[in-house]
Amino acid sequence: MKPRDAKVVNELLGQIDAQNKQLRLRKMLRMLNNLVVLLTIVALLIMLIPPFSHPLYYAIVVTSLAVNGWIEWLIRQKREQIGAILLVIWTNLGVLLIMTANAIEHDLLRMTMFAETTPLFVILAGLLLGWRFAGMVTIGNLMVIFAAYVAIFTINPTPRGIFEESTGFFIPILIYTILVWAAIFFYQWQLTTSQQRLNQARLQLMQDQIIRYELELARNIQQRLYPPPPPKLGNMQIVARSEPARETSGDFYDFLSMPDGRLAIVVADVTGKSIPAALMMVMARSLLRSHITVYQSPASILRATNEMLCRDGLQAQYVTAFLGILDPATATLVFATAGHPFPYLRRGDQIHEVGCASLPLGAKTGLEYQEMTLTLQPGDQVFLLTDGFFETRNAQRELFGFDRLMTLIHQTDPTDPQRALDQIWLAVTEFRGALEQSDDMTAVIIQMLPKPHHATAVTNRTQALANDADKANAADHQAAILVVPAGMSSA
Repeated sequence: MKPRDAKVVNELLGQIDAQNKQLRLRKMLRMLNNLVVLLTIVALLIMLIPPFSHPLYYAIVVTSLAVNGWIEWLIRQKREQIGAILLVIWTNLGVLLIMTANAIEHDLLRMTMFAETTPLFVILAGLLLGWRFAGMVTIGNLMVIFAAYVAIFTINPTPRGIFEESTGFFIPILIYTILVWAAIFFYQWQLTTSQQRLNQARLQLMQDQIIRYELELARNIQQRLYPPPPPKLGNMQIVARSEPARETSGDFYDFLSMPDGRLAIVVADVTGKSIPAALMMVMARSLLRSHITVYQSPASILRATNEMLCRDGLQAQYVTAFLGILDPATATLVFATAGHPFPYLRRGDQIHEVGCASLPLGAKTGLEYQEMTLTLQPGDQVFLLTDGFFETRNAQRELFGFDRLMTLIHQTDPTDPQRALDQIWLAVTEFRGALEQSDDMTAVIIQMLPKPHHATAVTNRTQALANDADKANAADHQAAILVVPAGMSSA
């Protein structure tokens, strides 16, 4: 989220908080105003008793009821702030007037009783108008109370003296009132701090939601870049699957049909994860696609792509890649790798790693890549995997490793590539257990389907020609396959 956007969101949250505060003030003001009306009526009933009757008291009670009606009108006019100020000032002033009346009558006991109730109106001011207004009420009340004590002891002096008598009654009220105001101050300070933290958390949550939405959008866009598996090419079938460790992936696979009927197959892995790897993935995919339409051999395509990546100066961003060109007419797969895990060829009961050691794309300029040719036979399976499979760890921090992977490939379905792909995925997921997936995983399987059996018989000459062709294919195969130790496959 940009700073300007964050500022707009903060302003919006501030407006929402102000509206909520106004709504809370309206509800609280109405409740307290109704409570004051009830207490005023009770006081009026008490004043009907002769010992409590006083003309000033009646005047205060009648005026209070009028002020309460005015406050209710202000609430309905949505002028709660003015109503709250009026309620606090009037209720506080009413108590001070009664206290002053008792001081004039030299009734020290009743005056002290009403003076000790003034902290309640400090609380009222704090609830409705905040600690600052409560502080002003506190100062005003204490000044009036102290002046009243000085006045009463000036009129009725005692041997202890005016100051000592006044402070003796005043200091407890002073301490009590200040403690009440301090409690209001710290409570509202904590409340304000919590509100600010809440707003920051809400802003962060909104930012996270926006980021998640953008990442999900990026994921959907990236998923659309993956092509669907090509239709069955003669007696060949290809399946593919990719699963990112995070929202977006640095792994990708691609299929691109060439004008002469051949199919270019790409499986690649960008260093890193998430957004940077995804951006690099899009760049590498575009370069590979553009060069596939220009160059004819996998080695030249990888060489041209490597030069472009190095020229762009992408430091510490490398791409391991498998690039093969499959010719359905001749059942051959010409391929080259750039620092990528070697393909696994499954032929009968044998599993072979086939490939030549090389450096990733973008490592340095001037790299040459070696091509190899596989002549596929009926029943052959070629597994093209990224390193996310054998680098998977379990809860005991054990690697899945090459040995487990080769054993797993040997145990998968030899006739159904989709089932074999699902079995690999399930086995690696079960090995990982409850741990989070740590790396992207991508797999492509090429299956050479068995030739259908014909009911018609063939002549001996045709059988002999077929046997000669099989022998030639077997010789080509032995020349083409290079079994590489597992240690070299991590290059």
